[in-house]
Amino acid sequence: MAIGPSSGVGFPREVPLASGSDRPQIEAAKIRRALLIFIVGSIAILAITLAVTTKEETWSGLAAFGWLPIVGLFAIEFLRMVLEAMSLLVLVNGTQSEKIRFWEAVELTLESYFIGQLIPVSAAGVPYQAFLLTRKGVRAGWATAVVLVKGFVPGVFFFVVLVVSVVAALFGWSGSPASLTYFKIIAPISVLPIGVVIALLYIMLRRPALFDRLVEGVAAFLGRKLRGRAAERVNEVRDRLESESRVFREALTTIGRKRPFVLAGGATLVMLAFVIEFMIAVVILWGFGYRGSVVEPVALQCILKPILTASPAPGSLAVGEGGYIGFFVSYLPEAYIGVSLVLWRLAVYFVPMFVGGVLVARRIGMRMRRAVITPNEERQEIS
Repeated sequence: MAIGPSSGVGFPREVPLASGSDRPQIEAAKIRRALLIFIVGSIAILAITLAVTTKEETWSGLAAFGWLPIVGLFAIEFLRMVLEAMSLLVLVNGTQSEKIRFWEAVELTLESYFIGQLIPVSAAGVPYQAFLLTRKGVRAGWATAVVLVKGFVPGVFFFVVLVVSVVAALFGWSGSPASLTYFKIIAPISVLPIGVVIALLYIMLRRPALFDRLVEGVAAFLGRKLRGRAAERVNEVRDRLESESRVFREALTTIGRKRPFVLAGGATLVMLAFVIEFMIAVVILWGFGYRGSVVEPVALQCILKPILTASPAPGSLAVGEGGYIGFFVSYLPEAYIGVSLVLWRLAVYFVPMFVGGVLVARRIGMRMRRAVITPNEERQEIS
C-alpha cells in the first residue's frame, strides 16, 4: 500500500477523502432559527426557574458568592476550550507534517462549538471541524479522522465513569441521599447514548463489514419511507458514514500502532477538558456553601453529559436546564437553584457560543467578500 509523503505516520493514500473535504452546507437561515430557539427558550426557562426559586436568601447568598468566583467560571470555560484545542494540536501536529498553530486551534474549537451546539444532528460536527482543518492545510482524510478520534474519546470516558459509578453504588454509595437518587434517575437514561457510542466504536473497529451492512440497511429503509430532499440527505449521510468510518478505522489503527503516545496525549487532553468543564458547576456549589467531595458531582455530570449531547434541541435546550436543576437540587437549597442555573448556562453555553458565533460570522463575511471581489477583479482583467 502506497504511503503519502506528508502522511507523517503512514496514513494510507488509498483511504478515500471524507466529505469533510467539501465545504459543509450550513444554511444561515437554519443557524438563525436554531439560535433564536435556543436564546428565547433558554431565557424563558431560566426566568421561570428564577421566579419560582428566588427568595431573600438568594440575594444574600449571591452577595456572599462574590464577583471573583463568577469571573473565574468564565476563565474555567476558556481553559476547557484551550485544552480541547491542545488535543487538536497534539493529534494533528504529532501525526503529520502539516501543522496548525495554537490560536488557530482555539479559534477552530470555538467555531465548532457554536455550530455543533446549535445544529448537533445535521451539521456540522464532523464536516465543519474537518473543513476548518483543511483550510489550515491539513489533508482532508486526516482532518476527518482526527475529528472522529477526538469525538469518540468522551464516549469511552463516560462509559468508564458510568461502570465505576454503578459498581460503587452496588457496594455502598457514600454520597448524600439526594445525589444517590439523582444518580438512579440519570444513570439508566445515560446508558442508551453511551451504549450507542460504544457499540458503534466496537463495530466500526472490529466488524467493519457489519457496520457497512447496518448503514446500508438503515439507509434503504429510510429511502423507502422518505421522499424528495429528505431521501437525498439519507444517501448523502450513508456515503459519509461509510467513507468516514473507513478513514476513522485506518487512522485510529495507524495512530495507535505508530504514535501511541500521541493518541494517549490527545485523548487525555479531551477527557481533562470535560473534567474542567464540570468544575464550573462544582465552583458554583462551593460559592453557595457546598463543602463535600469534588469527585461525586464531577462523576454525576459525566453521566449526565451524554444525555445532553444526545439531545437534538439547540444547546441541549430544556434537557440541559432540567438535568442541571436536578443536579443543583441534590446539593443546594432551593433558593440557590435559579441563580446557579443561570451562572452555569452563561459560563458553559452563552459566552463561548457568542464568541464562536462572532468568529463564524467573520468567516462567513470574509467568504462573501471574496465572492464579490473575485468577479470584480475578473471584469477588470477582461476590460
